[in-house]
Amino acid sequence: MSAPGRILVVRYSALGDVVLATSLLAPLRALYPEARIEWVTSPALAPLLEGLPELATVHRLARSGPDGPAALRARLRGRFDLAIDLQEKVKSAWLAFSAAPRRLFYHRRTLGQAGLALLGRDRPQTRAHATRMYADVLAPLGGGAPGPLRISLSGAARAAAAEVLDGAAGPLVAIAPGATWATKRWAPERFAAVAEALHADGHALVLCAGPGDAAAVAAFQAACRAPIAADLTPLRVEGMAAALARVKLLVSNDSGPVHLAAALGTPALVLFGPTSTVRWAPPPPGRALSLGLPCQPCSNHGGERCPLGHHRCFADLPAETVLAAAREMIA
Repeated sequence: MSAPGRILVVRYSALGDVVLATSLLAPLRALYPEARIEWVTSPALAPLLEGLPELATVHRLARSGPDGPAALRARLRGRFDLAIDLQEKVKSAWLAFSAAPRRLFYHRRTLGQAGLALLGRDRPQTRAHATRMYADVLAPLGGGAPGPLRISLSGAARAAAAEVLDGAAGPLVAIAPGATWATKRWAPERFAAVAEALHADGHALVLCAGPGDAAAVAAFQAACRAPIAADLTPLRVEGMAAALARVKLLVSNDSGPVHLAAALGTPALVLFGPTSTVRWAPPPPGRALSLGLPCQPCSNHGGERCPLGHHRCFADLPAETVLAAAREMIA
């Protein structure tokens, strides 16, 4: 079978998953050094991929309008030799089938597991890291190990980060108290205790959060008595990434900013409650911190409440333990 000349990769959400999926670029390029590789992603995340040397074009998939699914499908129809669907959704498969005669699909679950997931009873996946699972998609082509995570930082993104950070005095430590699901969020008052101690050590505090983290941010700010030197919340994701490239350490729940930091080589101390360190832990110099209770992990992505009702994975994780780990990583 001839080598594909044009390849389309489809992964449009969410932040952490798109960044983790960039680990496929190195093995894909090694397989096909001359191929033209293009990517479909969401408009908000496109700036993280635009400018990567492996990618010739980044297509923005919007909910509607000229970049909506139907319009984009029409533009991509029949233009590629191979389409790689890393999203595992009906919409992404629809794009892949239209774009190319040869297709590869990422399957994180069997059909039986998918059925259990619909019932809310799927077991946590702990067989491999997310990047390894993406790399396995290339097995039919003879693909190898996952490559490094990659994101692009434009001059505009760096300028936006500089505008927020340049007034902060001292080495920067970022605190990310948010996460999509309640069970993935460590107590805001404990985040505050760690932040206050690191500020007392001479570090300037940088608040790292997205638009969906308003409640967690408000609780953290209400508990934290140390001043926040810079707030990344108003920045778009590429500006947040450029800011994380300048911090000495990120202390975070298991959430999207962790993977931005990993792609930038910024150390991240990641607090794991219901989710799997095997699947989601950051590579060195990052560190996963988990109590390793018998009930951990209990979920692939977290939930609104602990299945056992006690949430000990975070309730029993004291601020002193996290602070000691943070200081060790900074040192």
